[in-house]
Amino acid sequence: MSDTITRFKLRNGTAAAWTAANPVLLAGEMGIETDTRRYKIGDGTTAWAGLSFYIEGTPIRGQCSKMTDGDIEIGSQGAYVTTGLTATLDGDTAYGMVLGTTDTFGLKNNSGGTKLFRVYGSIDATDGNNSTLGVKLAKNGTAIDNSECRAFTGSGAQEAKLVTSWMVELADGDEISLFIANHSNSSDLVLKRGRLVAVEI
Repeated sequence: MSDTITRFKLRNGTAAAWTAANPVLLAGEMGIETDTRRYKIGDGTTAWAGLSFYIEGTPIRGQCSKMTDGDIEIGSQGAYVTTGLTATLDGDTAYGMVLGTTDTFGLKNNSGGTKLFRVYGSIDATDGNNSTLGVKLAKNGTAIDNSECRAFTGSGAQEAKLVTSWMVELADGDEISLFIANHSNSSDLVLKRGRLVAVEI
């Protein structure tokens, strides 16, 4: 009895060819980009451009920070606002994420698909003596209340060290950023340093 070897070929083409054709793959059908070695699996209804790549091997991630002083306008006591500042993207570690466009102290999912992220944010800030400051993550300009963290500045104009972390689902084009509040008064704040990190999980 001899062994039989069966060969089969998966549907394939370059990334540009897939984008140009934008076909609907059958449910369970695999399409491979021959130049990137990434692949998608069809659901029978969604065109190629609407499908996410399947297990890409490299997690979508981004990191941005500002390590110099910046003024944050508060407006009113207890109101969460964007920092209004621009962070710097760490391009060496970014993959599928870019600096935010609506909030330039934020990260934007630019991967082409919806992903779940673990997001970590930190801000050191002050407004002077004995104040309570708060930080929250924000998705597309809307604060995520459950991500709130508060810290106290203490005497001698000490910096409040605020840290938050949350899991957030971001569709392609969604942004995640940091909001801050002064819970003691309406004084503006001075950001001393801040960082935002998002990693696909």
